Parts: sequence; C-alpha cells; structure tokens
Amino acid sequence: MIHSFSCKNFYSFKDKNVLNFVANNKAPKNNGYTSSFLGKRVSKIGTVIGANASGKTNLLKVLPFLKWLIVDSFNMPPDAHILIQPFLFGGSKNQPTELSVVFEINKKIYTYYFLVNKEKILKEELKLTSFAKKKQTTKKLFSRSWNDKNNLYSLHKNNFKLPKGFEKFLRINSSIIASASRFNHIESQEIIKYWKNIETNVIEAGWVGDCLLPNSVDQLIDAFNFFNDNGDLKKEAEKLLHRFDLGLDGFEIKKEKKENGFLLQVKATHMFEGEKQYLPIYYESSGTKQLLVLLKNILSALKNGSIAILDEFECNLHPEMIMALYDLFIQKETNPNNAQLLMSTHSHIILNKLDKYQIIFVEKNENGISETWRLSEVTGSRTDDNYYNKYIAGAYGAIPKI
Repeated sequence: MIHSFSCKNFYSFKDKNVLNFVANNKAPKNNGYTSSFLGKRVSKIGTVIGANASGKTNLLKVLPFLKWLIVDSFNMPPDAHILIQPFLFGGSKNQPTELSVVFEINKKIYTYYFLVNKEKILKEELKLTSFAKKKQTTKKLFSRSWNDKNNLYSLHKNNFKLPKGFEKFLRINSSIIASASRFNHIESQEIIKYWKNIETNVIEAGWVGDCLLPNSVDQLIDAFNFFNDNGDLKKEAEKLLHRFDLGLDGFEIKKEKKENGFLLQVKATHMFEGEKQYLPIYYESSGTKQLLVLLKNILSALKNGSIAILDEFECNLHPEMIMALYDLFIQKETNPNNAQLLMSTHSHIILNKLDKYQIIFVEKNENGISETWRLSEVTGSRTDDNYYNKYIAGAYGAIPKI
C-alpha cells in the first residue's frame, strides 16, 4: 500500500508538495482505513479536489511516472531521454525534479527517492523500515549519486545483494530496481510485482479519456481485450453493470484472428420480453462505456490489493454511481485485500462521504504554481463539519475564482 508520495519541480508543482495517506488516531474508526504492520492507520481513499487547471492531474501523474521509472525504464534505449517535465517558468526549468514515495509490501516499508532530469537519474536511494526482534529498524539498501567530475555514479549497494559486476549495467536513464530485476534479483522483482499492478488512466499527456487525445477511443478496446482475457473480472463487471441498472444484462466478446491482426466484436446483451437481445457496444451510452473502462482499473486494483489512480472519475457518470464505485473500496466484502483509490473529481457531493484525512485540495497561486494540502491541515477543520457546504462557500480554498 502507498503511505505517501511527494514531488518538487514536477509539472505545475514548483515547490515540494506531499500527499499523505497516513492518518493519526483522531481519524474516524471505520472501514475507510487499514493498518500497516507498524500500527499506522492508512487511508484506502484519497480524493483530489480543485478548480480546472489547478494541477489535479499533474499531482496524479506522480505515481504513474514512478511506476514507469521503477518498472519499465530499462526498456528504453540507453541514450533515450526521460519523459520528465519540470516547472517551466523561471529558472526551475533548468533544475532537476525531486520525487519520493513511501510504500509497504509484505510487512516491509520502503522509502524510494529520485532526483532526475531529462538526461539522467542524478540520485537514487532506497531505504527499508522493518520490524525484527521487537525493534523497528531503518537501513539504506542502496544509493547512487552522479559525479560530474568523472561522469560516473558513486554506488553503495552492500545491503541490497546486487549481483557481482552490476555496476557495468547501470544506466543513466533506468532505475536500479528495473535493471536488477533483469538479473533475477528477488527483492527487486517483489517490488516490481507490486508496482506493475498499479492501475491508472493517467499518462504523460494527461487523462486518457480526454476526447482531444488521440488514444482516447483505444481505452475502450483495451478494456474489452482485458475482460476477454480475465473471465472472472468480466463476470464481476457484468454484475456491477446490472446492479447499476444500465439496462444491460452483460456483454459478449468475440475475438477473431485476421491476416493483419485481430478483429474484436463486442455486443451488449439486453433482456426484452424474456429473451436476450443484442446491440453493438458502440450504441451504448457514454456513461456505460466510461464505466467499462473504469471497471478495468478498479476491479484489477481490488483483486491485486494495489492502488487505482483515476483522473476525472465522475466523467459521464451519475453522482450516485460514483458513490457506489467509491464504496467498492470501503466495504471489506469487495475490498478484502485493502486496495486503495486515488481519484480526482468535480462531483463535490462525494465530500459528504469523506473525512478530512481523505480530502486533498489543489490550487494554483497567482504565479501559476500548484500547491496541495490535506483538509486535516486546515486550521479549524472539524470531523463534524459539513465539508461540501463549507467547500462550496470557499472556506477551504481550491475553488474557482470567477
């Protein structure tokens, strides 16, 4: 599970900002939280609220970028540039980006730190917090720092048991974890297994559902390919579609092999006078199609106990449906593996279902710099406040100034 992450000089975030899922003992005692092995209370929900162009999507990009850096960066050509974007105004555009994340796997808490620019990883460090013999310990597993004088890394790896001669395979544009996993390094593979399961609809260009992006339609095709290969999750998706009363009984997928690839045919099944009727899926509503794309991410995260990072969560969906999807992460029956959800939304009515440790605000200042804070950090915020009414009234900030 994710405990927290931070970014500095990342897209519209010039200064260091932290998003924290860990709450203190004052947080409500309910199913919205789970406990780490150290006894910390970690929220299953993080909801990002703010005006258009405030930086919500940029905040959500941190974890998908870290996923790429940790899992897939070794797949790039050795001389390829890193797809990182610093704050582009003033001198910041020439400075590196700073990222960190605290995450928990198998009763181990890792802290991973990067300092990176488009040419190379300048610094990388992994620390481990564990509990042994009734004592909590933290140790540095590895670190590397770029030395401009000799154009080499200073590498410390004694606690990570990397294979002999690993230094020869160090890449300036690939993480140590991504590189070490190619050598069947067990701990690296365990870390990658967790990060591979992170689900998101956010890419470098923004939200994949944006109709202005060229690959927005492809997401529906990807969802059907996924459900075609995962019959158990297809059944769960059909149950939810039927429960949400979209007029759907299910959907049938046929994948035919052609000379130049595969032809995917999807039909929605409807019951009419006791008999099944079929419609091409593209005749279904935008909300139905959007829900199918979301369910691919949501059901995968719930199954694997990972985190779903979803931008524009409410797009084309009724507010009550958003509440129902949110509940999938809260209820133990639907979330036995303690998966997490980090989402952005303009459906502010959901504030009535959250507490102040689960609400994250984002706002741009007059210089175009994004800033984020958790509602629990707002002076005077109370657990019994009507968060929706107070937000609409402007009490917390992060609201459009029109």
